[in-house]
This record gives sequence, structure tokens and C-alpha cells, in this order.
Amino acid sequence: MAVYVICMLSWKKNIVKFYLLSVALSIILLLVGQYQFFIFSKIFILPSLMFLIFQCYQQSNHKLIPILLVSTFFSFMGDVLIAIKVYEDLFKMISLSSFLVAQAGYAYMFFTSYQFNNDRQKISLKKRWPEFLSLILIVFFTISVTQEMGEFYVLGIIYGMIACVSMVLALDRRFYVSFKSYLLVLLGLILFYLSDILAGLDLELTDTFTHVGIILSFAFGHYLIVSGIFLQVKEDTKKTKASDSDASDAFL
Repeated sequence: MAVYVICMLSWKKNIVKFYLLSVALSIILLLVGQYQFFIFSKIFILPSLMFLIFQCYQQSNHKLIPILLVSTFFSFMGDVLIAIKVYEDLFKMISLSSFLVAQAGYAYMFFTSYQFNNDRQKISLKKRWPEFLSLILIVFFTISVTQEMGEFYVLGIIYGMIACVSMVLALDRRFYVSFKSYLLVLLGLILFYLSDILAGLDLELTDTFTHVGIILSFAFGHYLIVSGIFLQVKEDTKKTKASDSDASDAFL
């Protein structure tokens, strides 16, 4: 029962309220031009989610939690560093590299989820049309956005390749997790890509409203992905306990 309580993202949790308030505060500070305070406020956004993930890790030995924690950490690093206005080229390079690691982490998390799935089944290509459609869309947006990224063009291409893998693996989850968990993660990933597209089109973050869009899509993308993975952890834990109980009854 403890795992179920910890590994949940309820709006009633104080830490979740703090997360949402931190997002709102960051946007307000950005809109009123308090940029230094805005950067400082960003330090509190993702760490609040990381705290919840770590709590879940303490209560559960589920294989996905450590990967989720590491991926969120690198995403946090990228989010903070990209907003720094001194030595911009250096920090943007480090920031984009951090986002690459984070996206690769999510892809690895989805792959790990598939590898440990006991209900594997062969899926016909006819049922794979969402994967093909997503690949076409990601390639299109990658080509369009990287043309605006200048010297960071190569990083954009690499990110697009990782995004293709990550999206295909996220879509594959529909065959072995609950629809709710699948949908939460998929919507979160789409919001991630939206924030990345907006950031790629305005790497200098000169347009305030574009920057607000980046913050909102980035923050709620994280919220949805963590919610979806927590739900999967809860469901997997329940299945494991039921399986252990059946095995114990059979032994008796």
C-alpha cells in the first residue's frame, strides 16, 4: 500500500501544488521582466518532481524509477542552463546536450519497459500506422527546426533521431500497459516535443510569449510523463503481488 501512496501524482499533494506554483511564479517573473529572479525560480520546478520520484524509488524497486529520475535530472539541467545569458553559446551547447541525454533516457526507459514485459505479442504492421505517421511528422519538424538552429544544427539532427526512437517506443506501450498510463506518457512526450520545437525556433529566447509556451509545455509534459510512469509502477506492483500470491497458494 505504501508504494501506491508514494508513487502517485495527486493534485492534493503539497509537493505537486508547490510544483505548479513554481511554474506559475516563473511565468509571472518572466512576464514582468525580472529575469534574474526568473532563472532562480526555475531551480525549484523540476527538483520538486525529482523529490517525488526519489520517494517512489525508496518505496519501490521498480526498474523504471531510477531511469526516470536520471532523465528528469538531465532535463532539469538543460532547462536551467538554456536560460543563462552569459557565455550563451557554451551554456546552450551544454543545455542541448543535457536534453539529448534526457531524451535518450526516456527512450531507454520505454525500451526497458518493453524488455521486461511478459505479455509480448507479435503486432502486425497494419497496427503500426501511428508509429509510421509519427516518424514522418518528427522528420518533418526536425528538418524544419534545425534550419533555424545555426551552429547547433548537428545537435538538432541527433535529437530528432533520438526523438524518433523515443516516440516509437512510447507508442508501443499501448500494447502492454493500461490505456491511461499510455495516454499520459504519450501526451507528455508530445508536449516535450512542442517545447523543443518552440525552443529550436527561438534559441535566443527573445520572444517572451514563445518562452512562456516553452515553460508550460515543458512543465506539463514532465507532469504527465511522471504521472503515467507512476501509474505503470502501481499497476506492475499490483500484478507482481497478485502473481506472488497465486504462486504461494499453489505451493500450499
